[in-house]
Amino acid sequence: MVVTLFSLFLLVSVLTALRPGRKGIVKILAYPVGWAAGELALQAIAMQLATIGFLVWWQWPQREWLSTTLIVISVLVILCNLILLGVQFHSRSVVARAMSREASEPLTLGRPRDDRFGSWWRTLLQIPLHPRDLLVQSNVPYGPLKRQRLDVWRLSTTPLDAPIIFFVHGGAWIFGDKREQGRPMLHEFVSRGWIAVAMNYRLAPKYRWPAQIEDVTRALGWIKQSAKSLGGDPERIVIAGGSAGGHLAALAALCADDPQWRPPGFTRVTDWSVRGCISLYGVLEMTGDDVAWDGHGDKLRDLLENTVVGVPVEGHDDLYRSLSPVERITPNAPPFLVIQGGNDTMVDVHVARYFVQRFREVATAPIYYVEIPLTQHAFDVSASPRTSATVRAAVAFAEHVTSRSRESLNSPQT
Repeated sequence: MVVTLFSLFLLVSVLTALRPGRKGIVKILAYPVGWAAGELALQAIAMQLATIGFLVWWQWPQREWLSTTLIVISVLVILCNLILLGVQFHSRSVVARAMSREASEPLTLGRPRDDRFGSWWRTLLQIPLHPRDLLVQSNVPYGPLKRQRLDVWRLSTTPLDAPIIFFVHGGAWIFGDKREQGRPMLHEFVSRGWIAVAMNYRLAPKYRWPAQIEDVTRALGWIKQSAKSLGGDPERIVIAGGSAGGHLAALAALCADDPQWRPPGFTRVTDWSVRGCISLYGVLEMTGDDVAWDGHGDKLRDLLENTVVGVPVEGHDDLYRSLSPVERITPNAPPFLVIQGGNDTMVDVHVARYFVQRFREVATAPIYYVEIPLTQHAFDVSASPRTSATVRAAVAFAEHVTSRSRESLNSPQT
């Protein structure tokens, strides 16, 4: 009976990954259960087969109805997980097609064997191991407060004047750490001769908005002032982030000409722009608008009103629009890469679609949009075939925007 219940749990988990619920307790469990099932399909198949093997060795359940039930459940578990596993590998072609569809500047991705660090065995393990020759400067202060710290990653062979990938972690603006997210992507960038910078920022509710974007802006200023001493090029910075970090990265990229959140003491920085922005399942609309969120923005509004910002949306419309990246798009916005999971229950897929549509209407720079089917929030934490595909997209995008002049990237699309 215990084995049957375990198999039933695996079945419910994989069904949650395939079709997550949106109401009640099912909605609460959709992300943690669906994420684990979606990323660990191969492991689930192995556990189910091991369970069946154990029962065969143990001479199987003696009750016919129980053995029949277990067989049916086991077959369903294996078939559904094979679908999820197939989706991970199918994501390679989905990502490649999406990057080639940008009408003005289509990009061609490298092949899996061209990855500098994401080898097949690391993908099989799904553990984001770091390069052996990785050099890390940990907890470098970019401000006086405890959370104002960043890490700088490079190799001993990183060339001078290397481009810089600047990563902002997620965590709903209330938790998270620079050591926990974006690692498969950053490892690949570093292996390709980039310098990676990952930052911490002040968290709500101890520090209310706009402390978070002020810290991102301060860190960006620190990078620009310190790039030469790090061996990097201050003119070739690409900012990236996931979830809340995707929101902060997008906002920083879109507000280069707005001095509102700039810290004092950075008089040497005259150009606050970046070459491009990579938003991974970012919160790109911050009012919980029913159109942008397809009616699923109530949880965001509660979080912002009660914990992050501290004031209601109603009556403070201008404030919430000011912190919403979709409201900050201008004709001279930098190029964007937006990557979004179709089954994301934390940031609805319609948010990314809404942002991309608005960007294409207003901005002159290219925007690349990758929507991955049957994929949950924060999928890139594990080094899966799907993650390696999106990493290749990020590398192609970043290398493209840093190889061109800023003026040519912002020329009108044809």
